[in-house]
Amino acid sequence: MSATAERPLDGQTALVIGLGLPMLAGVAEGLADAGAAVTTLDDPRLGGAADEVEAALSAVLGPEGAPTLVVLSLLAEASTTLEPLAALDLVAWRAGAVEPIRVAMRLLTALGKRMKPAGRGAILFLAPSLSLVGGAGMTALSTALEGQRGLMKAVARQWGSSGVTVNWAAAAPRALSNHFDAADLAAKGDPVPIALGRRPDARTEIAALAAWLAGPGGRGVTGATLMVDGGEWMVP
Repeated sequence: MSATAERPLDGQTALVIGLGLPMLAGVAEGLADAGAAVTTLDDPRLGGAADEVEAALSAVLGPEGAPTLVVLSLLAEASTTLEPLAALDLVAWRAGAVEPIRVAMRLLTALGKRMKPAGRGAILFLAPSLSLVGGAGMTALSTALEGQRGLMKAVARQWGSSGVTVNWAAAAPRALSNHFDAADLAAKGDPVPIALGRRPDARTEIAALAAWLAGPGGRGVTGATLMVDGGEWMVP
């Protein structure tokens, strides 16, 4: 195997942004294994106004730096509190369902100002697959994730001609965070719940998908929802 195949991101900059619930363990290490210069960012300013978001990015990228790859996880802990719709008051709804969408919008706007002029780059949202199948008490969670996913598709279409791709990876929730271990998650009824018999590994498999999207092979893929759950939920 060639050195390029082993380290497809040699000389490239990768930014790993985890805001809220930590779900990116192993991804930064996997991108470093692929040769990228990786910066992780969980600055609380990313959840603020536009000038605060820009200040947080400038602190790690400089005033005009543009990463080759950005992996995002933007899910508030409030989103994962399982409650029936009737039990959610307006404050809880805004915190769990609305604010993660607003955060994603502000962050994409700031990243676009850097990446579109560079004429290249890949952005990948990484999220649990739960919103694709639903479940009891997951109203805020499904709204936050599907809102972000819809935003991803709209931005992918708008930015396509600039050379910047934007995609979504839906992963097995327990592969992303032990926060989901005790949750009342949606369950499949068939006898083989995971086709591969295991959940994909974040460092060796999820990070490899992100690296591929940032390379020549992935440049034709944008606006896509990519399942990396080992074949647990085979949905479009």
